[in-house]
Amino acid sequence: MKIHVISSSLSDESRSRKVAHIYHRRLRNRSIQSELIDLKEVNPPNFDNSSIFQTEVYKNLHMKLDEADGLVFASPVYNWGCCAELKKLIEYIGSTPMDGSLKGALFDKVITFVNAAGLPHSYMAYTTLASSLMLDFKCIINPYNVYIHNRHWNEEESLIDEAQKRIEKSVKVMIELTTLLKPRTYSSTWEI
Repeated sequence: MKIHVISSSLSDESRSRKVAHIYHRRLRNRSIQSELIDLKEVNPPNFDNSSIFQTEVYKNLHMKLDEADGLVFASPVYNWGCCAELKKLIEYIGSTPMDGSLKGALFDKVITFVNAAGLPHSYMAYTTLASSLMLDFKCIINPYNVYIHNRHWNEEESLIDEAQKRIEKSVKVMIELTTLLKPRTYSSTWEI
């Protein structure tokens, strides 16, 4: 079973990236095949629904995300939503080339959202993306998302116990959902 973690922040001081690394380590500690994909390092080109499909970045990301059983999307919260880089990735990897040579890589994935924000008020920031993933790609959304805000960090920039427990519960549920859904008999494509 493969569950990849995608960090979408471009900030050098990103707390969502720190939480992505924690989540990734916990998956690996449970013997789950997992890769941490940092969009700051990958730097995917802008989506154009045309020449993008010929780039090596697209081919590599598509392959990795397509082979995964589950994905963890880590994002900072900006303007009451997930960051634009995450949305760009979803458009990028979820799209299907006009020639039909590939199917979007997000269909039927189990998805967990990990968000980092300043205040406790934006805990629903991921829901717009979650609903589009459910409707467009028939994804299953882990109800135990991780929402970390300023009060979850101590003076040493470590997470407090409450946040650590939330991550642990999320990892446990993500593995269980992914395991239970791996043998499913259906395969989705663009449909209503």
